[in-house]
Order: sequence, then structure tokens, then C-alpha cells
Amino acid sequence: MYNPLSWRNIPSAKTLFVMIFMAGIGLVVSVVALLYLSLHLISTKTNEIDEHRSALSVQGAIQTSANRVWSLVIDNAVWDDAVREVYPPVLNTDWLYNTWGAGFKINNLYDGTFVLDEHFHVMWGSFKSQPFKETNLDFFGYGLKALIRENAKALQAETTIYAGITRTRQGVAFVGIGLIRPMVGRLQVKNDVRRYLVITRHINPQILSDLGNTFQIENLHFTRDHTSESSIPLKSSAGEILGYLNWQPQRPGAQAASAASNQITQIVVLASALILLFILVSSVGLYKLARGESQARRVARTDWLSHLPNRRALIEELERVSLRGDIDVKTVVFIDLDGFKDVNDIYGHDVGDELIILLAKALRERVPQGGMLARMGGDEFAMTIGGDHSQAQALTFANDVLAFLDAPVRIGERTIHISASIGLASGTLIDCTSSELFRRADIAMYHSKITGKGRITQYDAELNSARERQLAIENEIRDGMERDEFDVWYQPIIDARSQKMTSVEALVRWPRRPAGELTPDEFISIAETSGLIYSLGQFVLRRACHDLEPFSDLKLSVNISPAQFRDPEFEEKVAKVIEMTRFPANRLQLEVTETYVLENPERARAAIANLKALGTAVALDDFGTGYSSIGYLRRFNFDTIKIDKSLAGLVDNDEQAIALVSGTVRIASALGMAVVAEGVENEKQMKLLRLAGCDQLQGFWFSRPMPIEAIIELRKVRYC
Repeated sequence: MYNPLSWRNIPSAKTLFVMIFMAGIGLVVSVVALLYLSLHLISTKTNEIDEHRSALSVQGAIQTSANRVWSLVIDNAVWDDAVREVYPPVLNTDWLYNTWGAGFKINNLYDGTFVLDEHFHVMWGSFKSQPFKETNLDFFGYGLKALIRENAKALQAETTIYAGITRTRQGVAFVGIGLIRPMVGRLQVKNDVRRYLVITRHINPQILSDLGNTFQIENLHFTRDHTSESSIPLKSSAGEILGYLNWQPQRPGAQAASAASNQITQIVVLASALILLFILVSSVGLYKLARGESQARRVARTDWLSHLPNRRALIEELERVSLRGDIDVKTVVFIDLDGFKDVNDIYGHDVGDELIILLAKALRERVPQGGMLARMGGDEFAMTIGGDHSQAQALTFANDVLAFLDAPVRIGERTIHISASIGLASGTLIDCTSSELFRRADIAMYHSKITGKGRITQYDAELNSARERQLAIENEIRDGMERDEFDVWYQPIIDARSQKMTSVEALVRWPRRPAGELTPDEFISIAETSGLIYSLGQFVLRRACHDLEPFSDLKLSVNISPAQFRDPEFEEKVAKVIEMTRFPANRLQLEVTETYVLENPERARAAIANLKALGTAVALDDFGTGYSSIGYLRRFNFDTIKIDKSLAGLVDNDEQAIALVSGTVRIASALGMAVVAEGVENEKQMKLLRLAGCDQLQGFWFSRPMPIEAIIELRKVRYC
């Protein structure tokens, strides 16, 4: 457990600055006064000569590296086998990978090989033995583009190879390009068909170290900015400065200074004493600073509420393990509490905080040996564990968490029901990064949430594909709402006795989606989990009220998503729509599903009371799919019960279904509630439901959902 520490333990920044500053002044004055008159006079000229020599050596090293890439292009592009495999009719990618792509691992002479067509588009590529998917030259930067632009005709002429420097998306690289052609004779191809070989070799510390050893340049290294006097700019073939090659000057003037050894010895003794004093004083300050930073770091890595490590601490731990080269399997368990937002909305954030503290303690007690538990923020927790048995241990932990949450949680006088959606992902940190491992666990958790909550899902590749599709649809919904791609259609609700249309149910449709229409079953759940259902639901309510306002004899039913019903401002938003559209509240009926009302009874009862106070009616949708009771129906005082088609649609071949519908009608009548039967698909069902006493009927037997214009026409022709 991490113990928060006070920031007052950190030493004063001013005190530390004064200590270092005074010691630094003494050191600077001594060095300048003593060394400048001795060493500088002797060594300055010698050092200038040496630095000039070093600069020439570095330039030679650059040219040598470019020439090496140039030679590689010649060796590989001027080759009869290459001509046979890259020119039409086929591009033999297997040969290309085995010959050029795999070479990165074999000899490390280059890290990228690419084949371009006559238009200088990438036809095939391999970068660090991995397939290269891009077709344009953006990856290669301006350097290669400049080589091509300035030498396009010469490249086509079959005789010239060019090499230079560029900045790719992976860093600064030596690059070469040349026409792939036979070793003897001219290239035999039709028209202007050409294939060019591009080879890259990116600058890295090992390459610079080898060049430094070859040209006797000490500590040769690359920086983006000009940080040293001993440096030369590294320019691309396009003329842009890509950075600077720096080196440690040898300063041979020190050898000349040895002639004055007695004086230098005295200077060194004095300078050493001053440096030791500086180190002593600085160490005291740095020790205090380090201690304060350590304390501050522990505070920054600890969740203030649960006293668990936070997201930062957990990720840093995984990254530390990764840098260590640990090849053990790591498993991440990602936990998201279901219904926590409702706890905050209903009971207040103080109760929510108490719940987090209680759950953190319970989860910590269940963490297996060697595991690390963290609060990721809000209502999310994560646990990581490594080792050969980490996956089994993580699964046991996840099951223990669900078992604990099966029982209600007591906080003071309150009994709170809460569950969790859990995702698991396993892998070594060599195969994937810590961030990727967390992303996979998050995807698995998300799948648990959208498939019913209160369950565990283990990550696999199919989940990733499904999540990517969901994210794509989520973005399309957001764009579609901005581009007015959605419509509202209506399905008639018929009076069972008069057979007249008395009401319609508003249903959202997505007909103008660029990639093709999606059914509500495919996008509504994604809108709910992404939070887009709030604006989509408001759009449906607003459009439906606007469309139905002129028809005073028709009532309107609108489905309300559980996510909308959870919104504490929902009733206020309904009131604003009614006011804006001037739609009579007594003609509006909002339909809420049984599942949410059962899960959140207190919020549901308050919301229903507020809606009825506006003058609207409230219907219980999908009745017969859950666990409703008479007491439950009385408690919430619904105006209408809508019998789900899964029950109403069985009355023509299931006597038990007829009995259940008849019983529901009697109960509803006793409670003063109307009954609507959904899913009526044939005449026999219609007659049986009428005989059972249903007040209203709805289904394909009467009409499918249709635009408002078609509803108006249908009303005139059939249901007036």
C-alpha cells in the first residue's frame, strides 16, 4: 500500500538554488582564473587543429555511409534474378521477402527495402522484416522525394544510382534508389514500365559507434538540435537540416600542457579541492531533493481515495518489467463497475466514495500472491499478475470478484446492488506493449458490458475486430447526426375494438448512411454504450413531436433508452421538447423497458413521477420478458403495459400463452392500466388478442413502420 506524504517534506527550492549557486560561483571563478591562463594558452591552437580534422573525418564518415547504401543498391538492383521477379506479369512477393525483406535480420546492412513502379509508387516493401503497407512516398520524407524529382530522367536511363539522406517517419536514414535492370544488356520491357529499388538504413547509436571506431571519432552521436560546438549539420538531399552529428573532441592540447606539469599540478590540486567542495555541497542538496521527489512520486502514483496504486503506477510497473526483458506471461484483469453512476446520482458522491473504499478493500483481499491491484479512475480497477499460471490466477480472482458482488453491499443503512463487467488479456511484454495489453483487456471488458454485464470475457482477435467495427459505427453515428442521415418512422397502434388507428410508435431509422442502411438492432446498443443515445434519443423525440403535432386525434409513443432514463436531467429535457414543439403532453407516452426499472427502482420511480407530473403517460415496454410482479406494477403506477411479441406472438399455437395474456389483461384492468399487444402478424392472433381483452394492437398485420407521409396516407385510406 502506498502512504501519501506531505509536500512540506520537500526542501525549499530557493535554499537548494542558493547552495548550488554559491558552490558553482566558486568553481567557475577558480577554473576561469587558474585554467584559462595556463591550459587555454597552451592548448587552444592545438585543439582548433584537432577539431578541424575531426570535422573532416565526420564528413567522410557520412559520405562513406551514403556510398555503402549506394553500393547496396547496385548489388541488388543490377541483377538478372531481380528483373525476372519484379517486372510484369507478376511481382513475386515471396521472393522479394526471402531475398530482401529477410536480409534485415541476417546481416543488418539495411533496415528497409522497397520496390517502386514507374510512377514512384510503392508496390512492395519490407521494413525491419515487417510488411510495408503504404503506397505513397510520405513515409520516406523530403530527401528521397528530392532525389527522385531532381534525377527522374537519369533514373529511367538504366545507368545511374543515387544515394542521399532523408528523414523518414522512423528517423534519419541513408537512402538509395536505382532502376532494377539486368547485369548485361538493356532492360526488355514494354513502354515506360520501370521498377526501382529503394534501400534505407536508419541512423542508430550502433551505426554511429561503428563509424566513430572506424574514423577514430570519440562519442559520435546524433541530436536534433545544435547542442555542441563540436558538431556539423546533417542535411537531407532536399537541403533541410535534419540534425547534428556531435562528437567528443580529443583536445590534444592537454598533451602539450604536460610540459608545464608543475604549474598544472598545482592547478589540478586547487581545482580538485574546489570540485570536491562543490560535490559535497551539491550532494547535500541533491540528497534532500531526491528524498522529497521520492515522496512526491509516491503521492503521484497513489489514488487518493482508495489508497491503491493508480493507473500511472500500474503502467510504470509493467513498463519497468518490459525494459527488464521479462519474458513471463502477464495477465491484466480490467474491472468496470456496472451501475456505479446510478449510485452517485441516487445516493450522492459521498456514498459513491464510500462504495469505492469498501470495494477497494474487498478487491485487495482477493489479489493473488504477486499481483498488483490499482484503481484506474472513476469506477474502474485493474489487476496485473505474471508467471506461467497468471491466466488461471487472474480468472480465479475475477470469479471471486463477481461472487463477492453477487451479494448486496451494505453502506450504513443502505443496501446497494452492484455488479461488474470484467475483461482479461494475457501476453508477454515482448509480444505486445503494456498499453496494448491494457487495450485488449479493456476491449474484453467492453464486450462483457454490452453482452449483459456481470460477466467475464477473455480477449481474442475476434473481439478486437468487433470492437473496431463498433468504433467505426460509433463515429458514423456521430457524423450521421451532423449530416442529417437519420429519420423517424412510425408504426400504427390500432384500437382493438374499433380497428382505428389511435396512436403511433416512433422508431428511428438510418436510411442515408453512406455505407448502407443499418437496422436499429445494429446501432442502438452502440449508441447507448458510447453515450450518443442522449442526442439520438432527443432527436427522435423532437422529430416525432414535430411530425405528429398537427394530428390532434393521434397519440404518440416514444421508446426511451435505459441510458436516457438514467440521465438525471431527462425529465427536464422532455419538458423542453414539449415546449419547443408545442406538442400536448397528454398525447405523449414514453416507453421504458422492464430491465432498467428493476435494476434502478428508486431512480425509476422518481423519473416516472416527474414525467407524469408533466402530463405525459408512461408505458412498461417488453412486458413478459422479465420478472414483473403485481406489487411491482402497483409501485410504479404505469399507464400502459405493452405485452412483448415473444409472448403475444404465441397465442395462435400455445394455450398457455393465451392464458398468460388473459391474466395480464385482468391484472392491468384491476390496476387501471391499458394493455397493448405487440407483434401481431396474422388475423388469428389479432382475433385471439381481442378476445383476451387487449385494448390496443400493434404489428405487421396492420402495418410495418413507415415514414410520416405514408402514415398520413394510410390513415386516410384504411384507419379513419
